[in-house]
This record gives sequence, structure tokens and C-alpha cells, in this order.
Amino acid sequence: MSYEWALEFIENAPQESGVYLFKNKKKQYIYIGKAVNIKNRLKNHYQQIKTDPKERKIFAESSQIEWIITKSDYEAFVLENELIKQYKPKYNVRLKSGSSYPMVVITDEEYPTVKISRKYGEIKGSYFGPFLPAKTARHMKDLIHKLFKLRTCDPMPIRNIVCFDYHLGLCSGPCANKISKKDYNEDAKIAKTFLSGNAKDVLYNLYDKINEYTQKLMFEKAAVIRDQIKAIETVIRKQEVLGIPIQEADVFYFIDKRVFLIVVRGHTIIGKEELRISNQDFEEGSEVFVLTSYYENNYIPEKIILNKKVQDIDNLKQWLYQSKGKKVEIDFAILPQIKNFIDRNINIADLETLKEVFEKTFNFPLPRRIECFDISHLQGEFTVGSCVVWEDGYMNKKEYRRFKVKTVDKVDDYASLREVLTRRFRKYLEMENPPQLILIDGGKGQLSQGIEVREKLGLNIKVFSIAKKEEILYTDDGKEIKLFDSLPLLKLFTQLRDEAHRFAISYNRKLREKEGLKSILDNIEGIGEKRKEVLYRTYKTLDNILKAPDEELKKLGIPTSVAQKIKEYLNS
Repeated sequence: MSYEWALEFIENAPQESGVYLFKNKKKQYIYIGKAVNIKNRLKNHYQQIKTDPKERKIFAESSQIEWIITKSDYEAFVLENELIKQYKPKYNVRLKSGSSYPMVVITDEEYPTVKISRKYGEIKGSYFGPFLPAKTARHMKDLIHKLFKLRTCDPMPIRNIVCFDYHLGLCSGPCANKISKKDYNEDAKIAKTFLSGNAKDVLYNLYDKINEYTQKLMFEKAAVIRDQIKAIETVIRKQEVLGIPIQEADVFYFIDKRVFLIVVRGHTIIGKEELRISNQDFEEGSEVFVLTSYYENNYIPEKIILNKKVQDIDNLKQWLYQSKGKKVEIDFAILPQIKNFIDRNINIADLETLKEVFEKTFNFPLPRRIECFDISHLQGEFTVGSCVVWEDGYMNKKEYRRFKVKTVDKVDDYASLREVLTRRFRKYLEMENPPQLILIDGGKGQLSQGIEVREKLGLNIKVFSIAKKEEILYTDDGKEIKLFDSLPLLKLFTQLRDEAHRFAISYNRKLREKEGLKSILDNIEGIGEKRKEVLYRTYKTLDNILKAPDEELKKLGIPTSVAQKIKEYLNS
């Protein structure tokens, strides 16, 4: 396909800052970008056609390029965001619609109530959140009513008869003067403290109250406080409390074309969500579009933490400043506590997705344990096998096994594989919880060896194999599955295959190094098989033997005279 149509546009493009727009024959904008120098940026796009599939698609589908010159890079940054939001180009990364998250609001009224809002500032009051996923905001609103008995009626009527919520213990009845204005607003103030993430401060306050009521023999009020304390203690146990000095921050974690958001308020994680991205061709620089898109609809905190440095950071800071009205701190260091939390939650989310995809593809549940095998040799010598283990979403290195092939002395991958599988499969007969699935590095031939050994031993386990390059999975019921069509399956099976390959090669190399060391030691008088084995087991390499003190060697049973011969020979 010819892309030469673009050269005339590029030649005529201005060498100034601004926004450029790729348009197709239907007069639709399919990609919008910004640059300090529009001409140079378009040249860069064109040069990447050979290496970048996304660039090829953009030029293949476009018929013209337009541009808008701006006075500054920041003006171009703002305009680019506005145009992307307006035209929604298919090749620009952005958050999918509906990406505003709910906040809980304690209203600024004579008798405050609790509301939920997706737009910061639309209701007069104190905002808390956002809460992710959205249902947690509703749960929090219900909890505030239950704990602090703030009214649910809107507007509040003035009457002598209390509402049904009062009888259910969900409202303190301000409309019927069942509580003083001072006490009601004190409850609203405590609710704000609780929503700020300072649940423990609320508890200390309630402990003081229950002591006061008990001393005054006001046991009914003390019982109400007791129930509040129990409910708050339950909430605290369920929360992820971080022992770090972060009062308010949003943490964005960009990994593998995905974006995860963690909301921290009052040293506590109150929300976690994978943000939905409209275009999975996540290119360098797209991070800023995600951030501006998110903060167009959501509350901007005092601090934003990113797991990587991003382009256009100065423009982003200025945009946030103008949006919030004050400076926002941006940090690029995610503390270990937060990273571990994110990694754990990513793994949980990925495992749930994998379970769904696996069962849909293979018609049986995702196994708790999968073992993967590979064979490695050097021209038929030092032939070894490896077995790596995936268990409940993680590689379990404690369960890895390696095998030195004993019955094959030539290049015969099938025979070597049969030996390794037979030795390992026999262990399954003794295991309480053997693997439910076996994966073999190889094609149909390797798969047939696995099936043969399984049938011989009468085992009831599934056997698959995975072919390199094409990444095709062969199953024991004759299916051929292209893993590139399913990212969760591709990630699982290639991770297992690559780890088995790495483990086999490392063992093969270790045997060769050991044999090489032993063959050198054969030339030294006074070194027999036993001493060679001791030296290898202790030092592994010739350099380590050279560095070893004579006294240390003597403790291993190597006389000083022999130790000197070893060092003289190795130094020569």
C-alpha cells in the first residue's frame, strides 16, 4: 500500500506548535496529536510506518492531515484534549464513557444529610471519595445513615410525627425535634471525620461518650454508642490501612497497556479499580490523556502518584492547577506497601478473568495446579528435563523438579521426554493432590508422548503442548488453539513454557560447568572422584577454588600439598 499521499501534507506542515488531525475519506478524525513542531512530528509518524502497525493503520485509513497552530505548547495540550473529547478518534487512547466515580457528600444545610454525587461541586457540601467500584459509595451512604442517623428526607419536613427511618433506628428524628440541632450537627461532624478516613479518631470520641453516658446512668444512650463502636470496628477490620504518611492521593499504575487506580484517603485505601480504556494500542505518552480524561469528571486530590515518568508532565501540572485552583503534587515513587497491594489485586483480577476464559475455552474449570515440562541437551549430551509448577495463580518454585536423563545417550527428544514424564507421572500415583493439567513444551509429537505415558500409567489428567513461534496450543482432544486470540491464555501458557525452558537450560549449563571443572581437575595428581565432587559441590567454579585458603581446603579433606598443586596448575 502506498502512503505517499501524506508527503505533500507533511511538506506543507508548519514548524510551529499546535495540533494535527488525521482525517479519513468519510471526513472523520481518526487520530489527533499535538507537537512543539508539527512538521517534525508528522515526519516522525511517517518514518515509523515500517515498524509500527498502528502507524500503518492510521496512514492507510487517512486521506488528509489538518493542523491548528497554537501560541504555546500548553495551549496545544489543552486543545488536543478538547478535540479528542469532542471527536473521539478511534486511534487515540482515552477512558471509556461513564468514567466519573461517585462521591459521598455531607450537605451544607441547617440539618445536613448524606447524598451521592458524580460531579464535584454540584451539591453544596463536603465531598468524600471517589469510591471505587461505584457500589461502595451506596454502601458507605447506607452505613453513614446507620451509624450517625443523619436524615434521608429531602427536603426535611417540619412535623410532629417521626418517619419510618426513625423507628428503624436509621434517623435521629430532627424533623420532630427528637434531637437538638447542636447534637445533630455534632453527629454530622463525626460522620465527616469518619469519611475522611479517620475512623480511629471517631472510635476514641465514642469511647469517651460511652464512659460519660455510663457514669450518668444513661444506659439507653450508652447502648446506642456501643452499637456504633461495634459497627465501626467491623469497618476498620475490612479496610486496607496503610502505615504510610499519605493523607490524600490517587495512585495510577500503568502496566501492560492497562491502568489501575488506587484511591487513598486518610491513610486508608477507599477505592480500587481497573480503568476501562477505549483503545488498547497504548503508546508512549498516552498516560497523560488517561489522567486528563479521568480528572475532567472526578475530584482532583492534593497528590497524584504515578508508577512511571510520563511525557508532558509540566503541561499536566499546569492543567491540574487551572482545574483545581491550586498546585497538585505529582510523585513517581510508589511505596512498597502500595505496590504490593496493587500487584496482589492485579493477580486476583487476572485470575478471575482467566477462570472465565479457561472454562469457556476448554469446558472444564481452571486447574489449581499445572505442571510444565521441557527437555534440554547439547548435541545429545547433558540431556536434562525440567518440571515447573503453577499453583493458585503463582509459580511455586519450591515445587520445581529437575531430571538428569539416564536411559538416552543420543539426540532423541521423544525418548528423553518419555523417561522424564514416566518418572514424574509415577509420583502422581502417590500424591494426594496431583496436577490436573500437564503442559509440554513442543508440538503434536511431544503431546503424543505425554498421552502415551499417561495411558500407560492409567492417570486421569489433561495433557496439552505448546508450539513456539506460532504460539499454538495442542490439546489431548484434538483441538488447536491460537493463543494470540486470547491474552489471558497466552500469558498463562507462555509463562509456564518459558519458565520450564529457563529452568531446563540452567540445569543443563550447570551440568556442563560441573563436567568441565571435573575434567580440568583430572589432570592434577592427588585428585580423585571423591575430592572432585567435594570441590565442585563447595566452590562451583575454578575462580572460587583459587580464592579458597589452604586451611579451608584442608577442612574439606584436601592436604596442603595437594591444595598447592591445584593452585599451581590452575594459575599456569
